Amino acid sequence: MSKRTRLVIGLIVVELLLAGGWFWLHNFALTSSRASPDSTRVIGQTFGAAMGIVLALSPLLYMFARRNDLKGK
Repeated sequence: MSKRTRLVIGLIVVELLLAGGWFWLHNFALTSSRASPDSTRVIGQTFGAAMGIVLALSPLLYMFARRNDLKGK
C-alpha cells in the first residue's frame, strides 16, 4: 500500500473520529442537566476548528506522501 493511500485512509479515520466525538459530546451536552447553554456552541466551534485544521493540512501532507512515493521508486 502506498503512502498516499495510507495517508488518505488515515485522514478519513481522523475526520470520522472527530465527527464521532463531536456527536457524542453534543448529545451529552443536550441531555445533561449540568451543561451550560453555551456548551453546544463551544463544542461545535472546537471540533469544527480541529476538523478544519486537519483538512487544511491534508493537501500539504498528501504532497509530502506523493514525493516520498516517487522517491522510493
